[in-house]
Amino acid sequence: MDRFDEFDDILRERARREPIPIPEDYAGRVFRTCAALEDAPGKRRHFSRWAEVAAAVLALFIAVPNASPAAAAALAEVPVLGAIVELVTFRSWTYDDGHGSADVTVPELGGSAAAREVSDQVRAYTDQLIGQFQRDCETLGEGYESLDVTSAVVTDSDTWFTLRVDATETRASGYQFSRFYHIDKATGQVVTLSGLFREDADYVTVLSGEVLRQMEERMAADASVSYFPEEFTAIDPQQNFYFNKNGELVLVFDEYTIAPGSMGMPEFIIPAEVYGELLK
Repeated sequence: MDRFDEFDDILRERARREPIPIPEDYAGRVFRTCAALEDAPGKRRHFSRWAEVAAAVLALFIAVPNASPAAAAALAEVPVLGAIVELVTFRSWTYDDGHGSADVTVPELGGSAAAREVSDQVRAYTDQLIGQFQRDCETLGEGYESLDVTSAVVTDSDTWFTLRVDATETRASGYQFSRFYHIDKATGQVVTLSGLFREDADYVTVLSGEVLRQMEERMAADASVSYFPEEFTAIDPQQNFYFNKNGELVLVFDEYTIAPGSMGMPEFIIPAEVYGELLK
């Protein structure tokens, strides 16, 4: 056993034995400390014993999961912590040549295999958007095009994590679309809509029927509401979704897919009684 494996074993045992409440601003403290160290290369700094202990506690939850995959896995195995999802950094890309502009900012996640998988998926997706934007700019001529990509954490509970990535493409008009990435912290797995249901469950038909019912109900109740029910056949098997603060399943549709642009990105809350029997 090398010294790093031995250190991982020590961390694992300490995490099981000594649950430590972490201050909300612990990440900022660590980054400020690191920044201070980088400002004075080559200088030897002396810390009191209590500072060393405090730094070690913070490093356990920040530096170690990012630097040592074995330690990250060990911490994820601790039942009280569940799967760890941490923001490592932000990936940013900007462009502006007078005819086209882009501003892409998305997080790089770490702390567990699932978090890294989501991070890889987001990177691949944004690389695709950037590549298409660059190709469009080459053939744009005197027109103008823009791409804006942002993200937000929709849910981060003890059992579930959802990251939403929003994109807006603008030419003559704007087009908004989103992608949602989910981690079931109880299993440590990345989850899509199909993963919520039994393999033999026809959830697509059931959820599609409820979306169509709500479309027609909304249009009947409000003349200003408009959808394309005649063009709607079914949801995508991996339809965008999230769970709201009440734990309700919400299906999300990109702009223009089932309604005119004036309706934005339609959302439909699906009652649990509609699909409950189909869940795993």
